[in-house]
Amino acid sequence: MGALFGVLLVLWATTLVLGYFLRDEMQATLSAQQFSVVTLLADEVDRSVSERMRALKAVAAGIDATKLTRVELLDAELRHQEVLHTLFNWGVLVTDRSGMALISLPDVLGRRGVNYLDVEAVRETLEGGRSVVGAALIGKTTHQPVVPMIVPIRGANGEVIGSVIGLTNLALPNFLDEIGANRFGREGGYLLTDPRQRIFIAATDKSRVMKPGPPPGLNPVYDRYLAGYEGSGLARSSRGVVELSSSRRVPSAGWLMQAVLPAEEAFAPIYRLQWRVLGVSMVLTVLAGTVAWWWLRRQLQPLGEAAELLGRMRDGVIPRQPLPVRRDDEIGELAGAFNGLLSAILEGESRAAEHTFNQRLRGIVAQIPGLVFQYRVGPDGAHSLPFASDAIRDLCGVEPAALTGCAAALHALIHPDDLPGFMAALRESAAHLAPWRMECRLNHPRRGVRWMRIDALPEAGEGGVVTWQGFATDITAAKETESELRIAAATFETQEGIFITDVNKRIVRVNQAFTAMTGYSAAEAIGQTPRLLRSGRHSTEFYRHLYEGLARDGFWQGEIWNRRKSGEVFVEWVTISAVRDGRGQVTHYVAAFSDITERRKAEEKIHQLAFYDPLTQLPNRRLFHDRLDQALAASARTRSHGALMFLDLDGFKGLNDSYGHVIGDELLVEVAHRLTRSVRETDTVARLGGDEFVVILENLDEAGCDAAARVAEKLRQVLAEPYRLSVPGIGADVTHRCSASIGVCPFLGHAETRDELIKRADIAMYQAKAAGRNAIRFYMESPG
Repeated sequence: MGALFGVLLVLWATTLVLGYFLRDEMQATLSAQQFSVVTLLADEVDRSVSERMRALKAVAAGIDATKLTRVELLDAELRHQEVLHTLFNWGVLVTDRSGMALISLPDVLGRRGVNYLDVEAVRETLEGGRSVVGAALIGKTTHQPVVPMIVPIRGANGEVIGSVIGLTNLALPNFLDEIGANRFGREGGYLLTDPRQRIFIAATDKSRVMKPGPPPGLNPVYDRYLAGYEGSGLARSSRGVVELSSSRRVPSAGWLMQAVLPAEEAFAPIYRLQWRVLGVSMVLTVLAGTVAWWWLRRQLQPLGEAAELLGRMRDGVIPRQPLPVRRDDEIGELAGAFNGLLSAILEGESRAAEHTFNQRLRGIVAQIPGLVFQYRVGPDGAHSLPFASDAIRDLCGVEPAALTGCAAALHALIHPDDLPGFMAALRESAAHLAPWRMECRLNHPRRGVRWMRIDALPEAGEGGVVTWQGFATDITAAKETESELRIAAATFETQEGIFITDVNKRIVRVNQAFTAMTGYSAAEAIGQTPRLLRSGRHSTEFYRHLYEGLARDGFWQGEIWNRRKSGEVFVEWVTISAVRDGRGQVTHYVAAFSDITERRKAEEKIHQLAFYDPLTQLPNRRLFHDRLDQALAASARTRSHGALMFLDLDGFKGLNDSYGHVIGDELLVEVAHRLTRSVRETDTVARLGGDEFVVILENLDEAGCDAAARVAEKLRQVLAEPYRLSVPGIGADVTHRCSASIGVCPFLGHAETRDELIKRADIAMYQAKAAGRNAIRFYMESPG
């Protein structure tokens, strides 16, 4: 009995020590992972807050004392700044020096004329001249929980003459929603605390938003976080639950980003192991000494190995690796639980590394050769480059910031002979919204005259604004190569396909690249005319213009679709030059071409990514806005009725919570198919994001509301039919029922703006939600 008692005593002592060691190691590992995730989230929130403060400062910098006295003009100017409405979901205010709201966007919130000087953050900005991220509070007129961001407006002498206030409604979708959309573990979550008021302003548990945190003294770890400590700790929460938590401060706002995980979940493997070992120990008490000694030695050997491995991993002697699982018992389950935890930690670190890699990749892309730019002509005719990559320093010799407000510095560098053509090509592209492609010379401050090729696509904006998105590359080397081709054959064997014809356009020579690209050998091509390569895609008129330009200018370049010997059609960029003798007579023509088929495919892919939702292949928000603008214009032109429908799936979040985002994505794809099949080809179905879809109906009959009602009812019934979905992990299909709430807003011409029409359809949809869901509501004007 003594030997057995000694064996059991050693076993229990070893179990307790190992349990304490594992718990300590698990707490340290979980704390490190938790703090890493919190740091990433805090950095993301800090970036979002800083971005919004920069946007407000940019707006404030453009406001002077004169604009504050001309409120209507300033109001109109701010309405066109779409980025403000995107960044601040509860609108923007402009106040004077006394705190009186001169401008309130949107108008429907009725905040104009309200004095906000009694708001501490507003008073701090107006009196101290500092930009402030204010404390979360309840709005004076809307009674909604909001976070204000305030920057001062300064006069000519630097004095504060007013403020610009951006408001984020915490009750509506906002940039903090990512916090609420995620959990840490199964029962854990995230909290964003305003330490000035000791309240939560964002949380995974939505019921805690705008609720106070634990009172002082109740949770010492929480008190340390508020005092400035950044790290992790274990303490009992105000709800009586022992939690492992981590905290990191958001520098730009002073908020605290926290993650919490119940200790019961964090240390569940240890608890299970302790109970199982206790049961084994009770059984061992009835065994004989020899059997007990043999059995205990066999049981403790894997634990010792595991402890040794954990200690060596802790000391950095060996890298982190899974523990060996040699038996299917409690010790094996402990090792398996640790291995699962290690896998989760490594996965979290991998995601963090991927995020860092993506950030670095953005920086690398910004350094690629060639200039990525955005060129804009405003309604007043002013030219500017709102964006230019850092490559502009090398290509043009100017700083990107020098061109943000005015492109005069760039125009001054363009060769005087090419500047009129530059402006003419720009006007032609703007007039027809056609691609802007041209070449011009640039007087580089250090490198002399350089040839530049510009390739951009225009996009018309409101108020007559035209913006080009494109690339510019230095083609000086290519120009020099073309010149050398006319006088020397040393560069003949280049990567470009080259063929030379006589004055009668008979091919007399080709290079190896020509054979590689077209499939025709030199023997097959020589003696033939370039008709050998024709694809049939170009008209006779195209070739007539080509030869006329070649005869007139002695030079032509452009895109041509040709056909390889195999029959494959490809697109190439061709440069044709006339070679003249000493008397100026044309003796030969030299054509150099390169295969740009892959580049064309890449451009088409970029177009697909820019205008279509990658999951459902439906038009995205950008293309939807364009289609709606076209529908309104067509309705005004033909006086035909139309309707905008706003659809939101009922209970979609429950499906995601039950089965995961993969099954949610499968449902969204099926919803997109049903909507597309249920409307005409001339109608538009688009996905705005999440489970929100919109439908644009055009060319309805005179009874526009009746037609729209029939279509809406059809869509409601189609979406309410059962869904057969494949659930990953269970090996079976699940039948899911899902309905939709539909808001409808008819339109005729430009009676309402695009944004107003979208807003009305959205209001009608929420009315359908309020009516019990699986319902249709038309937008109705309020009686007042």
